[in-house]
Amino acid sequence: MTKKTFYNEELNTTDEYSEVWKYELMQVKDIPNLIVHNHYWKDSQGELWLDFNDPNENFRRAFNVYRSRKGFMQPAEIRKLRENLHLSQRVFAERLGISYAKVSQIETNKRIQTLSQEVSFRKAQQDYERQGFLTSYDSSASTSDKLTRVLTETKYSDTAKYFYTISDGAKATIFKAQEFVGGVV
Repeated sequence: MTKKTFYNEELNTTDEYSEVWKYELMQVKDIPNLIVHNHYWKDSQGELWLDFNDPNENFRRAFNVYRSRKGFMQPAEIRKLRENLHLSQRVFAERLGISYAKVSQIETNKRIQTLSQEVSFRKAQQDYERQGFLTSYDSSASTSDKLTRVLTETKYSDTAKYFYTISDGAKATIFKAQEFVGGVV
């Protein structure tokens, strides 16, 4: 059993603490009952304290267990992917449409990525594995802008088969609506 002497600011004392590792059930976001192997220091009265030098250690452990359960990329994997693409955090974030601060926090395990951010990371990973670089995408219009444009600027071509046409100058795109849901195709 490892023992160390720490100054405890909360108690204003210096004491010897014993290292304790404990499995605990925790809830992170939408997943209850995650089993996390947490790290504590126990004082002479038996009270458990977070690591005095790294009080966020157990939160990062819980985040990593959550990512594993969800099948999400771990922070080190995301950072390695970005470095393999030879992109700074700022450029990587911009190319993926994620804020720089969020990418930084995810890479340093201070934040868990959302599902949409994870999808962006996985797409970037696929691009890297397939071609060695990140594909550029037209980000001039958001998905909602494109959907609004489709719904408001399309021409109804064939009432029997639900074909529509979107014209972009010299280029025309024809698509078929498969089903109608609440007035939106």
